[in-house]
Amino acid sequence: MPDHGAPFFFVFPDNEAAAAAARHLREERPGLSSVPHASGRDWIVGRWEPADLIVARAGRTALAVLGTVSRAVAGPLTRRAGLLRDPADLDGLALTLPGQFHLLASVDGALRVQGSAYGARRVFHTRVGGTLVAGDRAVELARLAHLEPDPVAVAVHLLGMAPAPLDQRPLWSRITAVPAGTALLAGPDGIPSHRRWHRPPEPDTPIDRAAAAVRDALLDAVEVRTAPGGLISADLSGGLDSTSVCFLAARDPSARLIACTSTGDEAFNEDGRWARWAAEDLPGVEHYILPNEELPTFYDGFDDPGLALDAPNALIASRHRVTVLTAKMAARGSRLHLTGNGGDNLFVGLPHHLHALVARRPLLALRRLGGFRAMLSWPLAPALRQLADRRGYRGALAAVSLRRPPPPVSGRPALGWLWPPSPASWLTEDCLRLLEAELAAAARTAEPYGPTPGRHMELAALHQLARDNQAVEEAGRLAGVPMSAPFLDDRVVEAAFSVRVEDRVDPWAYKPVLVRAMDGLVPRRSLSRATKGEGTMDAAAGLYRNRAALTGLWEDSMLGRAGLVDEAELRRLCAASSSPELRDERFVSTLAAEMWLRTTTTTRGALA
Repeated sequence: MPDHGAPFFFVFPDNEAAAAAARHLREERPGLSSVPHASGRDWIVGRWEPADLIVARAGRTALAVLGTVSRAVAGPLTRRAGLLRDPADLDGLALTLPGQFHLLASVDGALRVQGSAYGARRVFHTRVGGTLVAGDRAVELARLAHLEPDPVAVAVHLLGMAPAPLDQRPLWSRITAVPAGTALLAGPDGIPSHRRWHRPPEPDTPIDRAAAAVRDALLDAVEVRTAPGGLISADLSGGLDSTSVCFLAARDPSARLIACTSTGDEAFNEDGRWARWAAEDLPGVEHYILPNEELPTFYDGFDDPGLALDAPNALIASRHRVTVLTAKMAARGSRLHLTGNGGDNLFVGLPHHLHALVARRPLLALRRLGGFRAMLSWPLAPALRQLADRRGYRGALAAVSLRRPPPPVSGRPALGWLWPPSPASWLTEDCLRLLEAELAAAARTAEPYGPTPGRHMELAALHQLARDNQAVEEAGRLAGVPMSAPFLDDRVVEAAFSVRVEDRVDPWAYKPVLVRAMDGLVPRRSLSRATKGEGTMDAAAGLYRNRAALTGLWEDSMLGRAGLVDEAELRRLCAASSSPELRDERFVSTLAAEMWLRTTTTTRGALA
């Protein structure tokens, strides 16, 4: 399919200043679509596929759903519009609709702009020309308002996995992010406020009942994507997640499915064997296997332009590898490519949940701890100390030290509120001082995403995955086919997160909730898999193959100009591509930040 650019939208209040800003935008960027308020002034302006927008009107009220949603919601949406008097009354609507979308409302000029409950669809806002403007893409708002990135926010991204709330911080200081599960409200005057409309469920549902809810939600999530028919494609890695999506997609006779596999080196990865077994049980579905010699290595094309994202993203290291199948399917005419992204986050129970379980079922928690220790080689004493640690999130964040880095991840128990960040050796002293100040300021007011370490950590990981998936979707679109992740739909996440901790967090059972949910829909042979593919060797080969380009990147980098990284140290490490310092998320985060700046900033001296 031809690329018409990534979809985005802006939302404007119903006043003259906003109308003038919208008119200027449409003059500056001709070809954008528009939806008016009842007054006739611009309400929504942007770029989207016509099939992705449903608008319902009743008098001076208008509702819009923008994204992946069934056309069948048009009737109920119109009836709801006829009854609506206040945008705040829409809190319960989104979770009644399958799909992944934004919900927008204009009620007599008052606004509601709402993304998804768990971060798959985001909302940002800023001021342009003296008026509030909201939108789904921070990078587009920054372009509209002529903003340059904030160097302190860029420094935060160099930590890799930054702790909350720093992980949600926009890269531009004048842009505000609306938290997941929260809506932006504004009257015609454009004065913004945030309204929490959703909180994650209590994990108190027994596995049988929860698995049935997961099953129903996943069936709906896949069906809303296959129902328009035509040719679609889907990843079939051989893992439980993509295999489940393929079998659910194959149920819909209105769509024709191509299941796609790229295995990497099968000497180190058994994905190919499991994918072929799954394909044998999908009669009538074409199985496309990418020849291994056509699979790009990691870091191939890391410097390709064109991926304009809201924030630096690790996809920079694997963009060509992730989208090689998408490009092949674009040539075949696929209209949509489905992925299993999100399955790990929903169905591999984090051991951090043991922190809460030990207070309720101490013997079971200790038995499960023994299993994790055996699997992950955790020493006993620090694991018990973490279980006994009753500090709140602010206390845990205040205890973070960038000068005393924690031990390697492989030997570190994971039961607390956060992964203590470990700064890379190439961060400058100025960068470290900036980060220490940001961490100290955050610790004074920080709130966790959930009431327990387990719920907080899984929500933090899900928010990061949502950002990663946005990058994957954008890369797929540039390669020729939009990509979509049914596991990230709110109703699927809601069902998965409602399961009791003791039923989700079991070191001896691999994704027990998903296995139970898919029983009868996916063959038992595929459901029996309890392993996951490994790509470490491929990553090492990519570092070696691209060492010259990676080394040259640090001759005159934007991060170096900003005084955030030691370019000489990075050149030294990249020239010796076997350097262990390059083989974790810290180098990828640094590379992502540099390439993001080169794509996003207007001038080379923007961060100076």
